[in-house]
Amino acid sequence: MNQIVIGAALPYLISLCVYIARRGRASMALLITAPLSMTACAIWAVIPDLPRALGMNDLYHRLAADPRINIFFMHYTIDKIETDSILYTPAFVLMAVSLFIVAWREVWLREQEQERRP
Repeated sequence: MNQIVIGAALPYLISLCVYIARRGRASMALLITAPLSMTACAIWAVIPDLPRALGMNDLYHRLAADPRINIFFMHYTIDKIETDSILYTPAFVLMAVSLFIVAWREVWLREQEQERRP
């Protein structure tokens, strides 16, 4: 789970900075690209683990021993120093829930703006 959270964290933090810079407003582009980029980066982060899921254990073990897989969000390094933590799941849930809250808030704000217009 840590690879998924670490992969999704970079686009999440970038989106959070954009959201803060826009003073708490999210464009439609941000509401679409943030979860899509988080998903793409999370998938990118776990690519070295896919051979194991597909039953190709020899390929998986070769990849796990190759430092070049650090291009997948430091996958090799994280595998060497990782520890099991219960915090990865809440972090992932927190990122997902905050995206839904921002989207819900943006819809509500736009509805309020529409009601104020004559």
